[in-house]
Amino acid sequence: MVPAVAIWFVAAILRSIRWHYLLRGLANLSSATLYPIVIIGYMANNLLPLRTGEFVRAYVLGERHKVSKMSTLGTIAVERVFDGVILVGFLILAGAILGLSGKLTVLAIGMALAFAVLFAVFVYAASSPERARSWTERLVAILPRRLQEPIRGFADSFLSGLQCLRSPYLVGLVLATSLGAWLLEATMYYMVGLSFNIGEGFAAYLMVAAAANLAITLPSTSGGIGPFELLTKETLIFLGVGSAAATAYAIALHALVLIPVVVVGLVFLWAINLSLGRTLGGASGEPVTALAEQPK
Repeated sequence: MVPAVAIWFVAAILRSIRWHYLLRGLANLSSATLYPIVIIGYMANNLLPLRTGEFVRAYVLGERHKVSKMSTLGTIAVERVFDGVILVGFLILAGAILGLSGKLTVLAIGMALAFAVLFAVFVYAASSPERARSWTERLVAILPRRLQEPIRGFADSFLSGLQCLRSPYLVGLVLATSLGAWLLEATMYYMVGLSFNIGEGFAAYLMVAAAANLAITLPSTSGGIGPFELLTKETLIFLGVGSAAATAYAIALHALVLIPVVVVGLVFLWAINLSLGRTLGGASGEPVTALAEQPK
């Protein structure tokens, strides 16, 4: 289990490199600079519901490096889409080898359609910024006048965070780092399975990683507690693992994903002289107009 946890933190290095590529048009920040902020974001996701860690990550980056928070959220949204594409691919690949249950088939089809639509919309917005702004103006025009300017700033900043999608080279790099990070995370799941003497091959853990993480894609409980364990357990039971072993594995795996990240995230917050209360309050309390403001 100890090397399994270490592998998760290695996967986070790849996620930091990916974010470096996504931020390239906004700020020239190294992956080493971004790594603690990535961990802090995951820490906040583990402690708070509704994926609040995404806002925490944007807040910390904005406060520390003066990068537009809304543009940062645009890059994080692109991350989530690439994560979804990789996970759906894992589910389809594992399903081709091992088969899929009815629930997993519905999950695969629904998520494939959702991420395909999101990816198409993001690519369209990035490749045709003027047309995207034209559509934005039409939507903004139907809002009350006092909201139009803040929402317009919000949309413009968010769209600027999608500009990395205009470069096929950067898209390839983001796809490669996303694939590497999720393969490492699936390797972690596999190693925890070995510690429980669950005799399933690597394809089974690709399926577990895909099902469990797709289940918590939408904002839900703190750290995805509940849906993660449920999908992990049901996937293993479908593959022939006993209910007791599957339940124990699901609980232990999620604890190993959550607890070390929370501890290390708090250490990183302390190291950059930010308190947990100030960070969470700043991320959740800023008005839309402040979030949409471009860095000076």
